[in-house]
Amino acid sequence: MRKQTIAIASLSIMLLATNAWWTYNTIDFGITHTYAMQTCEEDAQALKQTIALLPVVAAPSSSRSEIISTAILWPDEQPFEKDGFTWVGRLGLRFDAQGKLVEVSR
Repeated sequence: MRKQTIAIASLSIMLLATNAWWTYNTIDFGITHTYAMQTCEEDAQALKQTIALLPVVAAPSSSRSEIISTAILWPDEQPFEKDGFTWVGRLGLRFDAQGKLVEVSR
């Protein structure tokens, strides 16, 4: 009788441990997947902005305001200045003193 009780108790503990492990892995996968999808969405937005900017940047007469207005893809976006870059959406745009685009940062 004692051996059966020990076997049942140890199997119950192992079952609880494996269920806890599966629960942890499921939650961890969900969080990791959410962050991965968010990163993919941000990269897709940056790519969309970059593709929209290419024709404007390729024109030699493009101005700073023209480039910034083209980079604004969503109406509620507000460009802001930080660390020498003008941040619009997912892209940071650095301009020289003449207003020419010299660098783009992600």
